[in-house]
Amino acid sequence: MQAAIIRECLSIIQQDIASPETIDDIAKYSLGLRYSILGPIASADLGGLDTFNIIIGYLTHEISNAVGENPLLAQKVKEGKLGQKTGEGFYDWTGEQGKETIKYRDEQLLRALARENKN
Repeated sequence: MQAAIIRECLSIIQQDIASPETIDDIAKYSLGLRYSILGPIASADLGGLDTFNIIIGYLTHEISNAVGENPLLAQKVKEGKLGQKTGEGFYDWTGEQGKETIKYRDEQLLRALARENKN
C-alpha cells in the first residue's frame, strides 16, 4: 500500500497538480490521521460506500488501467450495504461495537486536533 501511495503522490507532483509540501499536509491532516485511527476500509464505511463508489468510478481511469467501478464496492452498493449510514458495509455498525468504534474515532481525532493547535 505504501508503494501505491508514493507512486500516486509522485505522479501528482510530476503533473504539477500539487507540491510535495501540499501532498504531505493532505496526508498528515486528513488521510493519514483518519487511517491511523481506523484504517481505509472502516473510514470508507463511515464516509458511505455509495459516495466512495462514485468517486472511485470517476477517478479510476485517471489512476489505474482498470475501467469503471470496482466490482466489490459496486456489489456492496447494489446490496444497499452503504456502511455506517445503513448499519452495514464491510463492517457491522449496529449495536455497541459500532457505537464504540465511532466514539473512539471521534475521541482520537479531537486529541490529534488539540495537539496540532498546541503546535
